[in-house]
Amino acid sequence: MKGRLAVKGDLAEWKTEEVDSLRDMINNSSVVGIVDLGSIPAKQLQSIREELRGKVTFRMSKNKLMKIALEKTEKEQLKDHINAGAAFIFSNENPFRIYKLLQKSKSPALAKPGDVAKDDIIITQGSTGLPPGPLVSELQGLGIPAKIDKGSISIERDAVIVKKGEVISSKISGILSQLKIEPMEVGANLAAAYEDGLIFNSDVLGIDEEHTRNNIIKAFSNVLALSFERRIFTKHSVKLLIQQAALKSKSLAIGANIVSPETIAPIMSKSVVQALSLSRLLDSSALDDDLRSRLSVSSSAAAPAETKVAENKAQEKKENKDEDGAAGLEGLGALFG
Repeated sequence: MKGRLAVKGDLAEWKTEEVDSLRDMINNSSVVGIVDLGSIPAKQLQSIREELRGKVTFRMSKNKLMKIALEKTEKEQLKDHINAGAAFIFSNENPFRIYKLLQKSKSPALAKPGDVAKDDIIITQGSTGLPPGPLVSELQGLGIPAKIDKGSISIERDAVIVKKGEVISSKISGILSQLKIEPMEVGANLAAAYEDGLIFNSDVLGIDEEHTRNNIIKAFSNVLALSFERRIFTKHSVKLLIQQAALKSKSLAIGANIVSPETIAPIMSKSVVQALSLSRLLDSSALDDDLRSRLSVSSSAAAPAETKVAENKAQEKKENKDEDGAAGLEGLGALFG
């Protein structure tokens, strides 16, 4: 009796130490998750541990002890996600990042009887490399176009052997194994994770990042357009509203010929364009007779004055020339005495 009591005491002490150890790890980790490791071979589990070392820590224990440890912490809600094959993961990464890391660590695996196909399982066209045998008739019996070609079993065209969502039978599992087709994935499945008082289930964590990013960008663009249209000032819309106001005020100033460092260049450009347009209009044969006669009269009236001015300038030029010539002769006379 004493010996049996000692054994029970040792077990109880071990359990207490295990619960205390799990409790400390739960309290000291910002993110705690529950993963299903039940279907992972030991070799692959070791590979996953190595791949995620430094980012995720795995800790397996008895389900009952895991639940007791959780009850001693604020993360007690996680215990509802503990099932056979469950283990703890501890990390400082956010739950979405952890989920992505675990998904990337998965590897292809053969299908077992009872597995559910996640996608259509396709046997592709071409040689299987397998010698003739009963497999030919088995494939043909499943509607797969198989034949013997050049001493090996060959598939005539791509064919679906299992559709998405169907349960894989023992017979099909054996055929896929012979063909070395690995339609399944083996890895740690994150059931739930706790962070900052929130529980994230796997259906929330398994998001399409690209699709989600595009939705966020679209939503932001729609809100920005609405706030801009309704003149609602926000951190982002105020920049656009100020830019619009600046453009409108500049356009108004240019139209009213209000000169400023910002408007002088556009106003000058506008003036040049208007002058060129007027010049082309004056040279155009499309001028009506009345306008032509007015321009002609104006030109005629201005002609005498212009002629007189020209004559005066010519006379002045001639006189200057004569004076220069006389001065030159006097200079030569002085040289020769």
